[in-house]
Amino acid sequence: MVHNADYSTVVTPDMENKILEGERVGSSNRIKGGHSPKINDANPKYSVEVQQTFPDGTKKIKFITEFPDGNVSKIKTSTIFPDNWSDAKIIDSIKQVGDGVPIGKRIADNSYLYRDIIDGVQIEVIKQGNNVIAGYPTGGGTTGLPTGFTSK
Repeated sequence: MVHNADYSTVVTPDMENKILEGERVGSSNRIKGGHSPKINDANPKYSVEVQQTFPDGTKKIKFITEFPDGNVSKIKTSTIFPDNWSDAKIIDSIKQVGDGVPIGKRIADNSYLYRDIIDGVQIEVIKQGNNVIAGYPTGGGTTGLPTGFTSK
């Protein structure tokens, strides 16, 4: 994937996959991540139900997928980026937000929370050092600090 700018924030290929398509949690049937608008009913990899469409174009969805071993995932609730956002734009925007000023810290794993609005979409990014461990749209509106985070 080609990105447009140099960032100090790092999104590894595995993390990019988690953010965009979702990732199996260990050997369980749970999924974490999954925020690409390519997660939709037109994609044969997923079965999707849209719960809510927000004013910023993001959507709250519930989805399932089939794992390579044939098991079906548990239902995952996720907020996906607007339909017109490419995967490259999503990752670039996460890097841009991650290069900002942290607004919270989680002592338990020494991670930092970043939040900003890119093209009208509010995005939260969690990093350990320069490495992104989570990045997602919030669905718009004001959100408090996620559980475990304190103001920086």
